[in-house]
Amino acid sequence: MQSNTKFKRSYTFIFIFFYLIEGFVQGIPILVFPPYLTKVLGGSYSIPLWIIVMSIGNLPWAIKMIVGLFNDKWGSKKFGRRFPWIISFGVFCAIWWFILAIFLPTDNTIYSVLALYYFMIMLGMAFADTALDGLILDIVPKEKLARVQGYTWAMLLLGMGAGGMLLGLIFIGLNLESFLFMLTGILVLISCAIPYYIKEDRIGLKEIEAKEWSEDLLSVITKKKNWKLFIYSFAGAIQAVTLLEFFKYVILITIGAISVDDTILSLQGGTNPTAYLAWSSIFYLFNGVGVVIGSIIAGKLGDKSRKKTVTIFYLIYIPFSLASIVPFIFVFGLIPGLIFGLLGITIFGILQGALVVANQTIRGDISKNYYPNLKSTFYALLISFANGGQNVGTIIGAAILSALALLSINYNMIYFVISACCALSLLISFLIFRTIDPKDYEFSHLYENIEDNK
Repeated sequence: MQSNTKFKRSYTFIFIFFYLIEGFVQGIPILVFPPYLTKVLGGSYSIPLWIIVMSIGNLPWAIKMIVGLFNDKWGSKKFGRRFPWIISFGVFCAIWWFILAIFLPTDNTIYSVLALYYFMIMLGMAFADTALDGLILDIVPKEKLARVQGYTWAMLLLGMGAGGMLLGLIFIGLNLESFLFMLTGILVLISCAIPYYIKEDRIGLKEIEAKEWSEDLLSVITKKKNWKLFIYSFAGAIQAVTLLEFFKYVILITIGAISVDDTILSLQGGTNPTAYLAWSSIFYLFNGVGVVIGSIIAGKLGDKSRKKTVTIFYLIYIPFSLASIVPFIFVFGLIPGLIFGLLGITIFGILQGALVVANQTIRGDISKNYYPNLKSTFYALLISFANGGQNVGTIIGAAILSALALLSINYNMIYFVISACCALSLLISFLIFRTIDPKDYEFSHLYENIEDNK
């Protein structure tokens, strides 16, 4: 169902703030937890164990469509269809941040406890995000959707970097990690409360017939063309976290900022965790700048032509994934390593930000066209497959690292194998995208021209 709510410019700022804080929620674990583990565990932590914790923590992003079923069907006549779900899961997320601030063990059980906290925090954030996505699809007109997606995604990634660079570096340096976790919980509450001011239609539930709703829900899983979209989303996200995470170690090894043991399975962070965090923060700063640039470019291009925008960034991303290791075959030392490393990190940010915005817009258009009464559910399901792809990508990367490191293979070669797997998954996603009918997502005047030229 398309809302009749008039879109206001202020709504964009509400969306941007929500995604900025969501970026804090996602970025603090990625950027702050590893150096915090280093600090608590006496100077080192296990890369494979941390990747397992990260994978568990990210699982809710693969099941976020569950709440889409409910916020598409049930809402409040007083508060709207989406807001009650946004605020409820925002409170849930904040509570777990407060628990994290109060208690965390200091021995090896920290991995399992942290995995639980991570999972619960992301469960609340992912479900609140799903309801907000539905609200965006309800009220943002098609000709502005790509641009709004570009702004929100840019703020999300900027928040991820800022959450570690600005907040993490300061609070870990001052031994105030608990205060950081508490502050993040408070910000989550605020970001999930302000969507109240978006005056979505106070639509009753009678507008969606139960039979129509259930038939649409069944077709989500049974239609063959939907599974093509699921695979396109899944394969196109495998590289999203994996390349950046493992490329980071290429740079750190090249510039001599970290040392690794014989199996390259545990990172030696030394006794000063802020040093590792500082390097990671620099990388995420440059990556974040790239993401902002790429997201804004893709947003503007996407509101002119969806198909051309997606095609351009796939065809650049695929070869760059393979070529990113080439300079490090010949480069050694701090300055050369940093120059090529920061350049590579920035380009990865541009490409990843642009591709995500372009693909998210395609998914949003398709969700509104295929399932107007289940747009939040279907969109969340597509995003869940994308997030599942990210999660599987990190697991595959960890498995390749563990297997090849035992054979004493050089880390650069290990990274190349990982990047080749990512490039292959991008190629598969692109080829599937090319089979999707442009009528499902493109502006009508563009696909009509395509038909006329056949």
